[in-house]
Formats: sequence, C-alpha cells, structure tokens
Amino acid sequence: MTRVLGLDIGASTTRAQLVADGVVVAEARARSASMTAAGPDRAKAALADLLGQLPRLTGSLDAVCAGAAGVITATDTREFLVSRLAPLTASGRVVIVDDVSLVLPAAGLSDGIAVICGTGSMAAGGWYGAVARAGGWGYLLGDEGSGYWIVRTAIRELLARLDKGRPSSQLGSCLLDVAGARDLTELRGAFYRQPEPWNWARYAPAVLDCPDPAAADITRQAARALADLATEVGRRLAAPDGIPVVLAGGLMEHKGLLAATSAAVEAALPASTVQALADPPVAGAVRLALAAARDQP
Repeated sequence: MTRVLGLDIGASTTRAQLVADGVVVAEARARSASMTAAGPDRAKAALADLLGQLPRLTGSLDAVCAGAAGVITATDTREFLVSRLAPLTASGRVVIVDDVSLVLPAAGLSDGIAVICGTGSMAAGGWYGAVARAGGWGYLLGDEGSGYWIVRTAIRELLARLDKGRPSSQLGSCLLDVAGARDLTELRGAFYRQPEPWNWARYAPAVLDCPDPAAADITRQAARALADLATEVGRRLAAPDGIPVVLAGGLMEHKGLLAATSAAVEAALPASTVQALADPPVAGAVRLALAAARDQP
C-alpha cells in the first residue's frame, strides 16, 4: 500500500489530503501555515492543528509534498516544514515547492503556465525541462492583482477621492459595509493596525462586485497584472505559441475576475488555451508526493 500526504499551504488557508493507494482517506483544513503570511507562531500552530485532524501518521507515509506560499521569500520555511513532516514518513522523503507549483499537476499537466490568484499572486511554468516563475514577492513588494492588492487599491481610491473633496460613493459603501467600519478614518486605522494580507484579501469579492465604476477599473487592472505574470513566464521559458495556461486560486472562483483574466491572457498569448483549475491545488501536492514515492530506491 502506498500512503502519501499532500498539503496546500496558502496565505489564508492550509488544506491536506491523505491518500492510500489512490483513494483519499482523510482530509483536513486549518488556517495558513505559511511562515511569510502568518508568521512563525501562527504557522506552527496552524500546522499542528492540521496534522492533529488526521490519523496518527508518524513513520507511516511513503512521501509528503507541501506547496507553500512564501517558500521563496521565507528562507526558514523549508526547514520548518521538513522538520515537522519528515518524521511522518518512513523514508524522510519530503518535497517542498511553492504553492503555484501545485497547479499544473493538479490540472494533469507536466508543461504549461500556472497563474495563482488568492490572497497573493504568482505565476510559474515549465516547458520540457525549463522552468520559470514571476511574481510571488509578497504583499509588501508585489502580489499585483491579488485579493490583498485589490482591496488596498480600493482603499487608495477612496483616500484619493477624499483628498480631492469627492464623495466616496458606492465604492465607499461597499467596502465600509463588508469591513464593518463606520467611516474611512476608521477603515484606514484598521488597515494600519492589522495590515496582514489575510485580514483584507477576504474583502476582495465585495470590491469586485461593487457597482461603482472604479470597481470595474480595478478588475481590469488586476486581470492585466495577472496576464503580465503569465506573459513573463512564457517569455522566460521561450515557449512556443499555444502553451496552455491554467488559472487557479480562491479569487479565480469569482466569475467576473476569471472572465477578465481569461480575456487578458488570451489577448497576451492568443494561441494559448486558458482554463480554470477544476481540481483543488492540494490534488497537485498529492500527485507530486506519489511521484516522489515512486522514485524512491
């Protein structure tokens, strides 16, 4: 019997699947165990919570794969995950990748471009052995088009309107209502007191659905930013026309942003087929863990 564990560690949520001989026998979900997004203490608590929801695993697994947001920017992430996951295996076989690297295997592809958009954003791809990535630098330095970026852009628009003596209009109402703030001053204060991305990315759908004209512009900007990531990965891969593109992440469940991003990618890479990921990214972690288990001597 082959037993593997796959983990998808996003900036807001962590999901796990335990698979035995190709059958999912247990699943678990917890808060983000990303060292970058959640910080060391919260990440450790979240991973402990997640593993505690699964059957006792120590030494029983053939391999584990974890795709983690921020693994590129947080140099201690790999050591943190390996130290906690290796004891679950009989072989010590643990594969650590960034979360976007789960998308293509989850789609059943070995080559192509993956774009992930949730709390953060990033693109990565592979083409016959060549690999490339773009973005994924975190909410302070990048994550263009992401949920956090969308909400921050909306707040900036409201502050610009305030500076110009213009009313906040529908955009203000949409954002204040969902954030539970009485006015823009209270909203701005909350943003500075709790700037962590998961506190704000959850409001992105409310911005995207807002009837204010600025919301439509923010949607277009986000879609273009995500298409730019895909284009840059394609350029770095020197991939031929027609390389497939897979869109994934929590915000790709928003029909408006998905449609806008698909159109933007199709315009930038006109020969490519663009699809939304059907299976959850954790399925990609399981497939990578299975591949690692097969490669063991």
